[in-house]
Amino acid sequence: MNSTFDTDDLAAAHRGVEQAIAERDSSVFASLYTDDAALLPPDGSLITGRAAIAEAFDRWLDAGFVRQTVESVEVCGDGNIAIEEGLATGRFVCDGHTRDAQSRYLIVHLRQGDGRWLMHRDIWTSVPGDLDDRPSGGY
Repeated sequence: MNSTFDTDDLAAAHRGVEQAIAERDSSVFASLYTDDAALLPPDGSLITGRAAIAEAFDRWLDAGFVRQTVESVEVCGDGNIAIEEGLATGRFVCDGHTRDAQSRYLIVHLRQGDGRWLMHRDIWTSVPGDLDDRPSGGY
């Protein structure tokens, strides 16, 4: 296991998100976060803990969330904490309509005692033009 957060760790985190979306499995999504993690979505809400994160993910799936891609990723940190910054695009399909919602994000990853990296804080902003169409407390 690496002592610092590297591209393999970053890829593993993103694969976990992709798996949760593909399987429509909120427990897989929540397992990518620490027990006391917090999501800070653009609506100003605070979603704390794995159970609440799983519920939020279910709401996003119900709103048609089908895919997420990231780009322009920059990572910095040390052996115990890493900060990831980038641009994400979430795809929503609802009633036959497809919409891509872009956001800028910042994620704090913490290294666990067993060497795994989990997301601890996840904050994102809406790229103008998408804010009015997003589900409450969500993506």
